[in-house]
Amino acid sequence: MKILVVDDDSSHIQLVEYLLGNHYNLAIANNGEEALRLFRHDIPDLVLLDINMPGMSGYEVCQAIKEEDYSDDVAVIFVSGSDSVEERTKGYEVGGDDYVVKPFQVGEFRKKIDATARYQRTKKNLEKQQDQARNVAFESMKEASQYGQVLQFLKDSFHQNDLPSLADTLFKALDQFSLHGCLQVRLPDNTLSLRPFNQPCSPIELELFSMLREKGRVFIFGERMIVNDTHVSLLIKNLPKDDENLAGRLRDVLAVITEGFEARLMDLQRKKAITSVLERLDGTIDLVKNQFTEYTRRNVAIMDDLLISMNESMHVLGLTDEQEQYYFGLVESALTKLIDTCDYGSNISDELNNMMSTVKPLIE
Repeated sequence: MKILVVDDDSSHIQLVEYLLGNHYNLAIANNGEEALRLFRHDIPDLVLLDINMPGMSGYEVCQAIKEEDYSDDVAVIFVSGSDSVEERTKGYEVGGDDYVVKPFQVGEFRKKIDATARYQRTKKNLEKQQDQARNVAFESMKEASQYGQVLQFLKDSFHQNDLPSLADTLFKALDQFSLHGCLQVRLPDNTLSLRPFNQPCSPIELELFSMLREKGRVFIFGERMIVNDTHVSLLIKNLPKDDENLAGRLRDVLAVITEGFEARLMDLQRKKAITSVLERLDGTIDLVKNQFTEYTRRNVAIMDDLLISMNESMHVLGLTDEQEQYYFGLVESALTKLIDTCDYGSNISDELNNMMSTVKPLIE
């Protein structure tokens, strides 16, 4: 603990040095001007201040100290040969914390100094704890804000129905973190490398994507970082390097954003594939239905012609009435089964149409 002793009496200074020198770090000033110079050079924890000095009085020195000590970190104990109420009152008015009368009892003097020292240490510890608590609270608020932005990105991504708009949403999220980056998307039929505003990536960025794709989930090199997923890689070019806590949080945040982008991208790809299948199936159903109808028409015509031919030739065969009815019954039975088969095919087409009507709203 540092104590600034201000007194023009050399014998008093020697006494204070004798009593406190082995326990505290002392600085000595013989007048007010020197006291202020030492104060500004190395701010003490406690000032032992004589009131009556040539030039600036102790009251003036105390006022000057308190004007510069904005956070009230420095304790001032006045030391005076006068014990009047007026002097004590004035000392407290200008900001003094305690008052010691010369000549003082050694035990009382040491107790006052030690008590003030303990108070100063306690106050500084509390201030340090408050600073730490404020820092923790501030960091927690920043972290909550960052994860709130991640949730907003995930929410916004569900409203994007194509890759360009999904990529724009990601780049807007990066802007919220003051990050600059580029994106590579690897699809079965194409690989796209994008920067904000649909700008192409530079050759060095393309090379980095190729080189770092197999470097694991997250790979950091200097101020740059790449986050790899199955179909997506995100390259960040200005990761903070002077704030390890911030950089650590951003690593986690970017991993979540990349994973969310990957998930939404796969949803869009599945939707695209299902839509393509349904479109092809829709055309196929119409074709099958038309073919069944044409097949039914042709076969019914053939059976009608067969019945007419049989009816015209029955008298030639010389069949009895029972035989004629039997053969006509066989032909009619075959015709009925043929019509039922065609109706079944038509019903299948109708059922497929109903299934498609149920599926389409789920992907729109």
